[in-house]
Amino acid sequence: MTLSRPERIDLLLTRPHRQDREPAPREQLNSIGQIEQTVVDAAIAMLAPGQKFALLWSLQVGGNTVAGVQVKERDGTVTNLVPPTEVLEYLTDHKRLSYDPAVGAWLSAEIFIAGPTRYKATFSTTTVADWMPEISVDELRAEFVAYPRPAAEIPDWAKTQLDWTTRMTG
Repeated sequence: MTLSRPERIDLLLTRPHRQDREPAPREQLNSIGQIEQTVVDAAIAMLAPGQKFALLWSLQVGGNTVAGVQVKERDGTVTNLVPPTEVLEYLTDHKRLSYDPAVGAWLSAEIFIAGPTRYKATFSTTTVADWMPEISVDELRAEFVAYPRPAAEIPDWAKTQLDWTTRMTG
């Protein structure tokens, strides 16, 4: 899914942070659309003035989440960051809400940010970009236990990986 919305310069402004208070509880969002918009807003807020673009990515398979943020500066340097915990929690909520027993669900997310109004967000419960970290056989098995799906809905790459391990272990 690709999202877009009107300009929101306010998302680029630094928000005050009070260390003497506990963080406010995370807002519970009840729809995939709300979650996606909140995650996109958080990704946009990571891009500071003077930075060329940012990429927030995440992959959730089984109980495992891997994620990162890459920010490219105008001078070409790239900084790798860890996404905020709140973003990862919202992505976990997304996967839970996306699950369909007829097709399963893992979640991959790619959000490219080039400015407050220039971005592309892709959330997928069916495909995993080939540049993302490799999914282990144990993660695949955990996925199919936690989020069962019919055999016909297991992608060929997952079947191949599971079959390769079976052949290697006997």
